[in-house]
Amino acid sequence: MSYNRVSPQAFIFCLLLSFLAICLWPAASQAHGPKDVTLTYDSDSQTLSVSISHSVSNPQKHYVKKVTITKNGEPVATHEYTSQSTPSSFTYTYPMEAKAGDTLKVKAKCNYFGSKTGELTIGK
Repeated sequence: MSYNRVSPQAFIFCLLLSFLAICLWPAASQAHGPKDVTLTYDSDSQTLSVSISHSVSNPQKHYVKKVTITKNGEPVATHEYTSQSTPSSFTYTYPMEAKAGDTLKVKAKCNYFGSKTGELTIGK
């Protein structure tokens, strides 16, 4: 019976290479999606306000890249971003016609990893 043996040098090399890959890829180790998405609707001005909590150290490199809005299950709008206005919580406002009983959903997606969805039924 023969066994394939890995040389100690090859084992140490693979271990070192794995360690370097983890250390040199900070985006993967720090990536996370938005923590919270809160919706409010102003019927008088017909404006949807979306407050997003996404704490990052560098909002130019790690940010919420896409906000998708649906009304009653139908896509209404998609907004793409290339940075985040603050390193923690921020609010976007969108003109939106809605009436009592309409359900609005907003999905905020991080440019690295993860997403979070908020939902609001108008008049409830």
